[in-house]
Amino acid sequence: MSEKLTLREKLHIGEKRPDGEKPRMSKKLKKGIIAAACVVGVCGAVWGGLTIARNAQRGDVNVYAVNECAMTDYWGDTSNTSGMVTTDKLQKIYISQSQTVKKVWVKEGDSVKKGTVLVSYDSTLTQATVERAKIDYDRQTENLEVMKNGLELLKKAKNKETLEAELKKLQDELEKAIKDDPSSVVDETKITAPVNITPADAETPGGTAKNPFFILWPLEKPLNDEAAKEILTLLNKPIGEANPKVEVYVVLVTRRGDIKGGLLDNQWGIRITGQYTAGTAGSEGQPATEAKTEISMVLMTPEVFFSDPEKTYGETVTKLQRKIAQIQELVDASMTQLEINKAILEKAQAVKEQEVNLKVAKLKLDKKLAELGDGNVYAEFDGTVKAVRDPDEAYNNSEAVVELSGGGGYYVTGTLSEMDLGSVQVGDSVSISSWMTGAACEGTIVSIDDYPTSNGNNWGDGNRNVSYYPFKVFVTEDANLQPNDYVDIQYQKDTSAEESGSSLYLQSMFIREDNGKSYVMARGEDGRLEQRWVQTGRDLWGSYTQIRGGLTIDDYVAFPYGRDVVEGAHTQEATTDQLYNYGI
Repeated sequence: MSEKLTLREKLHIGEKRPDGEKPRMSKKLKKGIIAAACVVGVCGAVWGGLTIARNAQRGDVNVYAVNECAMTDYWGDTSNTSGMVTTDKLQKIYISQSQTVKKVWVKEGDSVKKGTVLVSYDSTLTQATVERAKIDYDRQTENLEVMKNGLELLKKAKNKETLEAELKKLQDELEKAIKDDPSSVVDETKITAPVNITPADAETPGGTAKNPFFILWPLEKPLNDEAAKEILTLLNKPIGEANPKVEVYVVLVTRRGDIKGGLLDNQWGIRITGQYTAGTAGSEGQPATEAKTEISMVLMTPEVFFSDPEKTYGETVTKLQRKIAQIQELVDASMTQLEINKAILEKAQAVKEQEVNLKVAKLKLDKKLAELGDGNVYAEFDGTVKAVRDPDEAYNNSEAVVELSGGGGYYVTGTLSEMDLGSVQVGDSVSISSWMTGAACEGTIVSIDDYPTSNGNNWGDGNRNVSYYPFKVFVTEDANLQPNDYVDIQYQKDTSAEESGSSLYLQSMFIREDNGKSYVMARGEDGRLEQRWVQTGRDLWGSYTQIRGGLTIDDYVAFPYGRDVVEGAHTQEATTDQLYNYGI
């Protein structure tokens, strides 16, 4: 019978066979092992090849200098309107709803000197508008102050993380105070429960200012006359015929959550006084009287009861618990540092907007004060009266009651959209170019009317939903313009009120959003790509976005699309010409 070999012998493991021959592996087993090894090797080679191929396909991600993809010299938007050139100085006198013309002192064709009275008003209603403008100015001033205070509080606000750390520290202090100093908590043996506990005997010493009774009291239970009666009954000192007069001092101890086992919350000192007056049966000529009970309760701090205020029961623990409760409330209502930063930016923007509102209110107030004056409108220069109109017709047609014309230089008249009133003001420079000759020059805005023109297309863009306000630009005589020329007027809008201190505007294509938040793919300090959150502001022309935080001019960003653009990817610097394939 042939000998049966064990698995160990088949695999050449262990001792030799009895015949002295080394055990040999069967051909079948050998082929199986070789086949398995080949399979493992092929799989390993395939996996390794795929990994190498995949890694080979992933190249370094190009990053571009922010200073090449952004702009920092944005000064505001420009707007265009049209106008007409006149050769004369122009003074147009309009009336408002609050003004009533008493007398027009000139007629068409009159030559007048500077300072001549042209029109007189009844200023009664104007005075009222001045008062309203003053109220609005004061209100805007107060609103600005409130916003600034709110901004300062936000800047000083502790974030949630800091408050939680402070809360943990106080909780540790409280635990230590209770553990290390039992005398800092209320002596439990002195506390009488408000219900279901046999009260102290009436003869038991206590109830004085220096030795008050201690009673656990529910925090939510009101302290009133009924509570005072309940406490006296509890202490076996009911007010009545047998006890007609009483005075007792009590410390009410409250606990948080559980009236018996909760942490100490507070302690209240009260003095209860009571007076019982028996009734009378009455006598001849005297009416009977009913028995009467009068109880009063005075609330005071427990410190009043003790000769040594430093030894008051529960003082240390109580103070810590109050502080913990305060901090906990702040934690519940607090924000993260990121939320605080966002709130600061929003509040700063609101402050800027309110500053503009205040400027507008101040301008309106100044104009109303100017209207009020002494009730007269004077000629601003030597000139000729070109037009005099009926006051009622002039008001209804939004025309000037009196027009005064004078020489020296050119004036260009046009209109401003109501949407630009807050960003354009008297004294601003404008660019002017003639439609006929192409002549170009600079001018200065010298006046902006308070009331819109009745003709919405009068040198405006024709938007019927927008009001247009006439304005006047002065141009020196050496400007190459002709009377009655139609011109294009370009003015720069002041957008400083819309800014928050940042002048970095990144091409919008580098910015992506996730759940309402914006981020860019930027090169980190280790040279690898990272997702970086940024705070964004206003949009410019649909092409640039203001960066208010999270990115600087010295950073590098990647075009945030493509398979290889992932966090941790290696980066290499490239030019924007390579990004747009210019010259490549």
